[in-house]
Amino acid sequence: MKWSIPEKVIARGRQYLQEDRVLSVVPDQEDNVWHAEVLGSELYLVDLDGTAKEIDYCQCPYWEEHHYCKHTVAVELYLRSKQLSRIMQKDQKMIEPTKKTSEGELLTKGFARLKGKTSTKSLQPLVIDYHVEQIETNQYHPELSILAVYLRVGFLETPKKTYIVKNIYEFLQAYTEEENYTVNKQYQFRLEHRVFQQEDQQLMELFAGIAQTQTLLGANGVLVKGKLDKRYLLLPIDQSKSLLERMNQSTRLKLQINDQTYHGIQFSDDTKPLSFQVKKRETQYQLTAVSDFDLFLSHYQWGIRQGTIYHLTKQQQTIYLTWKQLMKRFEEPEVAFHKKELSSLFKEILPLLDQIGTVAIDDEVTAEVADIPVEFVFVFKKMKGQIQARIDFVYGDVVFSTDERHETLAEQTTEILRDTAQEQRVLDLFRMYRYRKNKTGYERPLPEGEALYQFFRTELAVFRQFGEVRIGKKLRELYLDAQKHQPQIEVEETGSWLDIRFDVTGINEHEIDHVLQSLLRNDSFYTLESGQVLSFDSEEFQQTSKILQQFRDTIRSDDGVIQVPKNQGLMIKEQFTGSNASFGDSFQQMTQDLIDPTNYKATLPKNLQAELRDYQKQGFQWLKMLGHYQFGGILADEMGLGKTLQTIAFLLSEKEEKGALDALIVAPASLIYNWQAEVKKFAPSLSVQVINGNKKERETLLAEKVDIRVTSYASLRQDLSEYQSATINYLVLDEAQMVKNSSTKTAQALRELHIPQRFALSGTPIENSLEELWSLFATIMPGFFPNRTRFRELTTDEIAQMIRPFVLRRDKQTVLKDLPEKTEMNLYSALTEEQKTVYLAYLRQMREEVSAMDSESFKKNRIGILAGLTRLRQICCDPRLFVEDYQGGSGKLEQVKDLLLAAKENNRRVLLFSQFTGMLTILQEELAELGLSTFYLRGSTKAQDRLTMVDAFNAGEKDVFLISLKAGGTGLNLTGADTVILYDLWWNPAIEEQAAGRAHRIGQKNVVEVWRMIAEGTIEERMDSLQQEKRELFQKVIQGNEEQLTKLTEDDIRLILSIGENDE
Repeated sequence: MKWSIPEKVIARGRQYLQEDRVLSVVPDQEDNVWHAEVLGSELYLVDLDGTAKEIDYCQCPYWEEHHYCKHTVAVELYLRSKQLSRIMQKDQKMIEPTKKTSEGELLTKGFARLKGKTSTKSLQPLVIDYHVEQIETNQYHPELSILAVYLRVGFLETPKKTYIVKNIYEFLQAYTEEENYTVNKQYQFRLEHRVFQQEDQQLMELFAGIAQTQTLLGANGVLVKGKLDKRYLLLPIDQSKSLLERMNQSTRLKLQINDQTYHGIQFSDDTKPLSFQVKKRETQYQLTAVSDFDLFLSHYQWGIRQGTIYHLTKQQQTIYLTWKQLMKRFEEPEVAFHKKELSSLFKEILPLLDQIGTVAIDDEVTAEVADIPVEFVFVFKKMKGQIQARIDFVYGDVVFSTDERHETLAEQTTEILRDTAQEQRVLDLFRMYRYRKNKTGYERPLPEGEALYQFFRTELAVFRQFGEVRIGKKLRELYLDAQKHQPQIEVEETGSWLDIRFDVTGINEHEIDHVLQSLLRNDSFYTLESGQVLSFDSEEFQQTSKILQQFRDTIRSDDGVIQVPKNQGLMIKEQFTGSNASFGDSFQQMTQDLIDPTNYKATLPKNLQAELRDYQKQGFQWLKMLGHYQFGGILADEMGLGKTLQTIAFLLSEKEEKGALDALIVAPASLIYNWQAEVKKFAPSLSVQVINGNKKERETLLAEKVDIRVTSYASLRQDLSEYQSATINYLVLDEAQMVKNSSTKTAQALRELHIPQRFALSGTPIENSLEELWSLFATIMPGFFPNRTRFRELTTDEIAQMIRPFVLRRDKQTVLKDLPEKTEMNLYSALTEEQKTVYLAYLRQMREEVSAMDSESFKKNRIGILAGLTRLRQICCDPRLFVEDYQGGSGKLEQVKDLLLAAKENNRRVLLFSQFTGMLTILQEELAELGLSTFYLRGSTKAQDRLTMVDAFNAGEKDVFLISLKAGGTGLNLTGADTVILYDLWWNPAIEEQAAGRAHRIGQKNVVEVWRMIAEGTIEERMDSLQQEKRELFQKVIQGNEEQLTKLTEDDIRLILSIGENDE
C-alpha cells in the first residue's frame, strides 16, 4: 500500500472491509490483476495491480482525481485478511475465486446497508449551523471580497453544542455516500440523509453539487490569508442569493462582515439605499454621505448594511465605486465646494448620486442657486474668406458667450447653474466640422460649390437641432433658397413640339440653360458664376427635374427653352398642374381634346357610303382629333366592330378636306383584297390599288398615282426603297400585332419610312408582354416611350396613363346592344384506348426529359420542349398527324363528326378552326364520306380566292367552312355562320377570340355558339386553365378583355406536363 495514502482513506477502507462491502475478488495471473467488486454508494469495479507498481483502478469519482480511494484500500485489506500479498508470485498459493455476487445478494446487502445497521447514538438527528463570512482577496480593496460558508454540526437534542466541520469537501462526500465523518477524536457522525432535517438535506445537496464542481476545477478550498482553508466552500455568485435565503430560513445562519456578526439576513428591494446631504457651511457648500454600506461586494453587486443586503445595477455600482474611490482622499465622507463650483455639483455630481440614494438639499442652499435650462444661439458670419462662428449660452436674462463682447452678466443674487456637459456637447460640434478655435469663437475657410451647399443644407441643420441659428447677411446671400427662387414655367404648342420656357427669379437668362442641365442630372443644387448656390430643394424644382429626366431621350434645350414632343402634352399638363406654370391657349385646347375627344369638331365625309353607328362616329372623331395634332394612335376595338370602316371614313374625310391623300395600308397578305373591296364599297370616290405580284408588276403598280395603296407586310420589306422615295402622308397598319417584335425586319422597315401620320389597327395590341406595346409605339409614334431599358422600369399603371389618349378600345358587349348573344362551352372527349396508349408514352418520355433539366438546360432545349408539347396536342387531335400506320381512331374526331351531322340536321352553319392543316385535311376527307360539303381555307389560298369562298359561304353554299387558325383567324367576315368549333386549343385566347369574331360581328343576326373541344385528362385541360390565368395585363393596360398570352414560361410548361399523372 502506498505510503502517501492518507490515514483517513485507509480508515474508510478498513470500515468497508468490516461492513463486508468487498463482495468478490477474482485473481487473474495472466494479466497480474485482482478483479474485485466493492459496494459503496453504488457498485464499483476495482482492478488491484498484482505487481510492485501498484497501478490500481476504480470506477469511483474520488479515484479519478487522486488515483487512490477507500475501495482499492478495502480490496488490499481483504487480501491481507486472507494472509495474501497483493503482489502475485509464481509459486504463491492463490485463494479460490470468491463466488460472484448474485443479483439477489447484491440487492439484499444494499438494502441492509440502507437500513442503517449501526449504533443508535450515531443515528440521532443532526443539526447544521451555517456561517457565512467575508473573505478578503485584496487587503486594499475590500469590495473585491468574496463570500464563503463553513458548517458546524451537532445533535438536534443539543443544538447549542455543535462542532466545526474542518473539511467541508470530505464532509459533503461522506454525506453523499451516507458514510461516517469524524469531526474530532471524540465524535464521529453517521451522515445518513434521514438524520437531517428537510431544509438541511436540500442545502447539503446544493453544497455537494457546488463542491464537486469546484473540486473538478481544482478549487478544493478557499485561500484565507495565503493559506488554503478547506473549512470554506465558496458561494457561487449566481447562486449566492438563493443559497443565503435558504440558509436564512433555517434560522441558524450567521453572517460575519467586518468583524460584525449578524444573526440572519434580509434582502431589500430599496433601489436607492444611500443618502446624501448638501448644506452651507460658512462660505462653502458641503456634500456629505449620510449613510453608507458596511461592505460592498462588487462581484455580487451587493451593498451590505446591518445584515441587510441591497442589490445595485451595473450603472449604480459604477457610480458608487467611483464615489468611494474619490472619498479615499478625504478624512471624512464629505466634500466642500466653492460657489463657482455649484454648477458642477448640481449638474454633474448630484444627478449621479441621485441614482444610488436620496439627496437632501438645505433650503439655504436652494435659495442661492438658479436652475434655468440653457438655450443656444449660433451666429455665423462671412469675414475675410472665412466663416466666423460664435455661440451664446442663454440662461434666462443672462448670456454667456464665446465672445465676451456679447455677454450680458447682470448682477445676480443667485448662482446660475450652468449645464457644462450640454455646453460641451455643443462645442464638440465645431470640432466635428473642423472649425478652429479663435479668440471670439470658431472659424473655418469659406467652402465653395458642393461644400457650401452642404454647409447650408446639412451642417446648419445639425446646429438647428440644438438651438437658434443666425446667419450674417453676406453669408446668407451665398445661398439662394429654393422656396424664394421658384421656377416660372410657360408651356406653348409649336408645330410638332411643345416649348417649355423656364425662368428663375434672380438668375441671369444665360445661366438658365445650365440650371436646366443640373436639373436634368438630378443635381441637388447649381453653383452660379457668382459663387452662390441655388438650391433645388422644393417641390417645383423636383417636379421639373423629374420631367426633364423622363424625357431625356427626346428633349431639346436652348436659351432656357426646352422642347418636348407634343405627344407628351397630357403628361406635361398633369406633371406641372399645381406648380408655377402657365399654359398657352392652343396647348390647353390640345390637352382638353386628348382628355375628351368627343369635344373635337369633326364632320363625316359627304361621300361615305355607309351609316356609322354612334361608337363608330366617336372612333372617327378620335382619329380626326389625333390627325389634327399630328399624333398617331392604336384603334384597338374588339374584332367585328368595324375598325376598317372607321379608318376608311377618316381617310375619306382627309381627302375631302385637303384635296390629296397618299395613304399606304399595310395588312396581312390574306386581307389586302378585302381592304380594296371595302374601300370601293364605302368610299368609291377614293382610288385604291393593291400592290401585289412579282417585283416588276409591283413596280408598275407603285408608279400609278392613287389615293390609297394596299400592300402586304412581306411586299413592304421587298419594296422598302420604293416606299422611302414615294410621297406618303398616311400609314395604316392592319393587324398591327404583326410588328410587335421590334427586332424583326418588318418592324425595322416600317420605322425607316418617313410618314407624318401613322395609325395601327389591332384587337390585340398586347399578346405576350408589354414590350410589344413599346414596339408598336416605336413604329406609330417614335420617341413616345423612353428607351427600352427605362421603359422596363415603368409600372403598368404609368404605362396605362401614358397611352390612354392614344389607344381606343371598345368591346361588343358595351357598344353593340343589338348584336345577338355569343355563348361558349367546352366539350370534352375521351381518348380511345390506342390513342391513350400513344399519348401516355409520349407524355412519360417528356416528363423524364424535362424533370432532369435545370433552368439553364431548359432554356437551351426550349424549342425541342415546345415541339414535344405540339406532338402531345396532335395526339389529342388525331395521332395520324405524325404517327405512321396508326389505326386506333380518335375520340375527338368521332365526337366532332357527330356534332357536325347534328348541326346539319338543325340547319346550323359551321366554321371549324384548327391550327394543324393536316387535321383539316383529315376532316375534309372524313366529312366528305359523311356527305358533308366543305370550304377549306389555308395559308396557301390566294387572297382573291378567299373573298370568293367567303361570299359563297355567306350566301349559303356548303355545310362547313374549314379554316386554318393562323391563316383565317383575322380579317374575314363570315356572318353567314352561327356556330364556331375550335377543334384544338391555342395558347393565346386572343387568337381564339379573333376566330370566333369571324362570325360574331356586325351583320350577324343569329345567336353564335362557340364550341371549344378538349381531350379530357390531357394537356388541353391545363391549356384551358392557363388561358384563364393570363388575362390581367391586357385588361390593366389597354382596357380590358384579353391579355398577355402566347408566351409559355418554364413554370407553365412544367405545370402542363403534370396533367394526366393519375391516368398512368
